[in-house]
Amino acid sequence: MGSEWDEIKRLAADFQKIQLSSTLQKLSERNCVEIVALLSEKGLLDIIFTTDGKEYITPEHLEREINDELYVHDGRVNLVELSKILNVDLSKIEVAANSIAAKDKSVHYTLGQLISEDYISRIAVEINEKLAQSGEMSISDLTILFDLPSDFLQHHVVEKHIGRTIRGRQYPSNPRIIYTQSYILRCKSKIRGALAGITRPIAISTILQQIKIHERIFHSIIDEISPPGTVVTKTSQYIPNIYAKSQTDWVNSFYSQNGYLEYVAISQLGISDTKQFIKKQFPNEKILFLKRFAVGPKLTDLTVVTAIQECGSTNSYVDLSTILPSVMTEEDIDELYNNLISPTTQNNFVFLDGVVFSKEYLNELMGLCRETVVANAKQSVDAGKFQQYLAEKQLSTNKSSVADTESMEKMDKREERRKKASHGKVGGGTQGRETKTKSTKKHARGGDKSFKNSDDEDQPQKKNKLTPLELLSSEEIEKAIFDKLEDEGLSHLVERIASTFYPSLNQLALNTAQTLYEASSHTQRRQTHAALQEKLNILFVDMRLYERGLKVFNADVQQQLLKYLLKTLGTDICNEVFLYVASECNLNAKSTNLNSDQRDKICLECSPEYKSALIELNKSISGASVDDFLTAAENAIKDCGMIIKKIDKKKDKALIVEHKEKLHQQLSEASDPAIILHLVALKLFTVATNLILHASGRHVSHILQYLQPSLSKEQNDVLLKFHDLVLKVLNKNEEDDTSASEELETVQKEVVDMALKFEKQAA
Repeated sequence: MGSEWDEIKRLAADFQKIQLSSTLQKLSERNCVEIVALLSEKGLLDIIFTTDGKEYITPEHLEREINDELYVHDGRVNLVELSKILNVDLSKIEVAANSIAAKDKSVHYTLGQLISEDYISRIAVEINEKLAQSGEMSISDLTILFDLPSDFLQHHVVEKHIGRTIRGRQYPSNPRIIYTQSYILRCKSKIRGALAGITRPIAISTILQQIKIHERIFHSIIDEISPPGTVVTKTSQYIPNIYAKSQTDWVNSFYSQNGYLEYVAISQLGISDTKQFIKKQFPNEKILFLKRFAVGPKLTDLTVVTAIQECGSTNSYVDLSTILPSVMTEEDIDELYNNLISPTTQNNFVFLDGVVFSKEYLNELMGLCRETVVANAKQSVDAGKFQQYLAEKQLSTNKSSVADTESMEKMDKREERRKKASHGKVGGGTQGRETKTKSTKKHARGGDKSFKNSDDEDQPQKKNKLTPLELLSSEEIEKAIFDKLEDEGLSHLVERIASTFYPSLNQLALNTAQTLYEASSHTQRRQTHAALQEKLNILFVDMRLYERGLKVFNADVQQQLLKYLLKTLGTDICNEVFLYVASECNLNAKSTNLNSDQRDKICLECSPEYKSALIELNKSISGASVDDFLTAAENAIKDCGMIIKKIDKKKDKALIVEHKEKLHQQLSEASDPAIILHLVALKLFTVATNLILHASGRHVSHILQYLQPSLSKEQNDVLLKFHDLVLKVLNKNEEDDTSASEELETVQKEVVDMALKFEKQAA
């Protein structure tokens, strides 16, 4: 020991000697900085600069200082504060903190802070104290309290110290919540007491608000306390057993007494799923569920079905509203009837506003309207109203058939165009090979919605249906059945019953009218057919005689007279035939004096058996030959089932004499100068030629010119003078009007006497 101490003294003396001695060379501060920087660059020296750059420390020394500061700050320190305290850059502090946390398991680095196990133990003690006060805590509450991450508190604090320092438990369903056993016992006592005092359904939220317990605790321990009631999770309600029993008793009592249950009444008891409740309460009952009611067999089978069956057997009616509960509306009764009575059985009854009528009863009721039906049908036929309806119906049908035909023709043409477009043509510029050509059909581009495909234009339009003719009104039906229904106390159903049976009764009236029309038209048609046939035969004979008379004139006058003959008598014959065909085909002819367009329309709409003959007849009127016209007319008349009599020349002479007498009578009765001139010319022509002539006033001059050789000079002069005076009066020259009229009267008497007494001179 003495030698060692001596050695120490000697070293101390040497050290003091060195300190007291002076060096030959000194290093400046700049040199020292450069030397330290060089050593640091070469990796020979590991140091950390302070923030101001005036001091150097080693990483080991920095870690020791950080540990010292962690101890000084009671186990929790922020790295930002350490950077300010130690005067070292924050990045260097973070590196050193990570190194400390990696080396020492008792130190944790989280969110820029260093936390020691001692600090965690103190937190656990504090959490235990807080938990003992509140009874329940969550990790989120601790996060706010200690300003630490929830995961750090969950794993490093709660889970490590639960059951030891922290005297509590974690919820199995939610481990982030801890509680004490005493807290759970207090909650059970509160819930048990609250539920024991409830006598009606109440929301669980209301219960929890009163006892100040969280909902999760309530649902976790409710099954453990065996409550005197039921917790309905769907509606979040608690229903006490005493209330459920009162509900069941009320429902059973009401159903047993009345045989039905109303959903609204059950809902007011606090029952939400009413249908399910009824099914559960009456599992063996055959209950019919309607929209507003549940009806049992007591009301359906024993009351409604029995009453309806009795109604059918007695051919009467039954008012269901009188045997069903008054709370049921007409809609409820209607729904009950449709669900209770099968469709097959319903065919034997009519249900109107809660009243079930048997078909036999209503048939008897409708029998009161039959007299009105027959009377109205007969009146419509007599007035021609029904015939007009048939004509319009036939016209509508023909239009529809024409439209369908045109549509089919357009479709056929379109298909033909498509086939031609899809198949190429042979020969030419492609060495005789068959080629396909592209369609040049334009397509809509740019979203032009106004573009219409040609195919759409070819679609047939909707057909307008002809509304049925009304022969019997609802008011007439109501009037006929009102007294009987009023006696039965059903006057409020008069309008409904009338509107229900109006279509069938109106159709019955139409059928009756059709029968009456067919019976009357058959007789009338035979008479019309015979009369028309006789009339056409007379016109045919007249046309042949008139044609023979006009042939004595020259070609120009003859052509004019021929056109006039076809225009008058030919048109009459043609119109008679066309009107007959229109009547046979039930077509509506607006007038008896038809023009060419109207006749064309009849040709288009008539039956095919008449069409070709009518078209030829209509064309022949504008022809240049009476024979062609008469031939076409004969063909048309034969198609109509009429017979044209053969020509009997023996009767021609008698017809001419008869025509001459008619002219004589007309001339004796005429007073108008122009008409007298016309009749005189025709009378003189008939007497002179023994032929008859059909001519207009404009042909008088030609007739007089033709008669000149058959008359004396005095007769010709008188006729010429009378002709000029008539023209003068017709022109109405006011200066000569008075004198011409006086002279005309004188000459007129002379001309009439001459015509009446004129006889054909012997050859």
